Amino acid sequence: MKKVRMLLSTFFLLSLLGCSSLNEKQAEQMVNLLEEKYEEEFVVTHIGQRYGTATNDTVTTYVHPKENENLSFKAIMTKDGQLVGDGYIPVLISDQFNDMMKSELEPLGIESETYTFIMKARSAGETDKSITIEDYVEKYQPAYFSAHMIVKDTGDVKGEQFEQALLKAYGAAQSTTYQIGIRIIPADEYDEAAKAYRKLSVVKDSWFSDYDLVDEIDAVADGNGYNFIHHSDPRYQN
Repeated sequence: MKKVRMLLSTFFLLSLLGCSSLNEKQAEQMVNLLEEKYEEEFVVTHIGQRYGTATNDTVTTYVHPKENENLSFKAIMTKDGQLVGDGYIPVLISDQFNDMMKSELEPLGIESETYTFIMKARSAGETDKSITIEDYVEKYQPAYFSAHMIVKDTGDVKGEQFEQALLKAYGAAQSTTYQIGIRIIPADEYDEAAKAYRKLSVVKDSWFSDYDLVDEIDAVADGNGYNFIHHSDPRYQN
């Protein structure tokens, strides 16, 4: 009954999106593969790139755990139904960084959402959903972390305010470089932006073009400590 309910919910969502029976079959295949790997229920929200060209024999799906639509990630399988890779563990690590940033920045009056990419780490075989940032770094030795953050404009967001948050991330990552691009979103646009941001399976620079950014901050925590660069808004120039 558990699997029947899971598949029915998946098929229902796909039908709302106007997907074909082929999409439904591929969604079912992916759900089964991920359930077997992680022992958890998943929902496929849509199908991306599909095999059919000389250079592509895979299907990309966009997935989230049934119980948390804010943990969206990509999963790829071959046309024969073999799982090539998925981003579930990386998005769980990203979520840990997001919680860390929130806990450091909220006392300063800064509302934020952070998406962190793990660079050059081969962890496709990892299945431990409770793995910590520290354990992940020790096991897979990523080259560095690169993140996007959005924050709500208060008229007084300063680069110095992010120092402790980034240094904490750097420490949690076992002294692995943590760099971030921070976009300050107008207050009247932030809630809508944050709601959409939390559901992204990947963050690209083009996504920010839909918002009238107030300013940007580039920041990094590494072996040299914490450094940042402000630009754009005169209010934030030193």
